Amino acid sequence: MPTYEHTLEGVFEHKLDPKCRVSVPSDWRVLAGSGVLRLLKAEKYDQPILKVYTEGEFESVLGEIDSRAEWTPKQRALMRGKLFSRCIKVTMNPQGKLLIPKALCNHPGVEPDGPAMLVGRGTYFEIVSAENYSEMCAREDAETLALNEEMDIF
Repeated sequence: MPTYEHTLEGVFEHKLDPKCRVSVPSDWRVLAGSGVLRLLKAEKYDQPILKVYTEGEFESVLGEIDSRAEWTPKQRALMRGKLFSRCIKVTMNPQGKLLIPKALCNHPGVEPDGPAMLVGRGTYFEIVSAENYSEMCAREDAETLALNEEMDIF
């Protein structure tokens, strides 16, 4: 049975500084270990986001690709290549600030000196603009409504 002592949980609104750095919640810094993270341009519910992978989660995604027995070696190589091409390796400084390269700030619609939502997803987190988060959250709530009827969690 898995343990969830160190997971990326909750939603935090933080302001980016003028250099496009965002402060990572202190509880989340434990999972970053050496401070090396991977930023992946992605979309969720048609909203642009940045997925932020720890090294462990990035390796897990690569392992998932490699374990796809139904894919040919060429398909696995294609997916690995696409993953590496869409990621940027970044480091978090000792104060817990994560520098988002300016070219990537535009993707989720966050701007220097503006707000950004940090959304914990257990093993990774997402960075998204406050406006896009509202839309994403509404669509996610609608999708989980029926599932919650079965489980009665929320």
